[in-house]
Amino acid sequence: MKIQLWSIGKEHDPYIREGMAVFQKRLQHYVDFDVKLIPTVKQAASLSVAELKKQEAKIILDLLQPTDYLVALDEKGKMMTTVQFADFLQQRTNASTRQLIILIGGAFGIDQSLLERAQLKMSLSPLTFPHQLVRLIFTEQLYRAYTVINREKYHHQ
Repeated sequence: MKIQLWSIGKEHDPYIREGMAVFQKRLQHYVDFDVKLIPTVKQAASLSVAELKKQEAKIILDLLQPTDYLVALDEKGKMMTTVQFADFLQQRTNASTRQLIILIGGAFGIDQSLLERAQLKMSLSPLTFPHQLVRLIFTEQLYRAYTVINREKYHHQ
């Protein structure tokens, strides 16, 4: 299975880039993982929130393949423990999912059309985090889940 973390927004700040590099290197032992940054919509400041979200959704829907399994990170999504997340990843692997896309939306969240396309809506926390930090947190959690799957000493219960 290939896992891609898609995020709307700017390049990583140096401290994020360094942290991401650590966990991306560790992840290569378990899974094919990549990060795709989707540039913000041109003239975003002149658009209404609804129009901005709609344009972001169009870009993402055009990039998605019909067989992609989409997980939308959304504050109203399902919360999981690390072990539950590891079980989810193992289930996707067992189901022969070719590509798992994890989507971090833009500054105002994810358009309804994308939420409807998503097979899973997942929340990392009821707190609000900067998008760049979510990329790092999610990448670490992905690594943590794979250490659980492989019964390695990283995650403590």
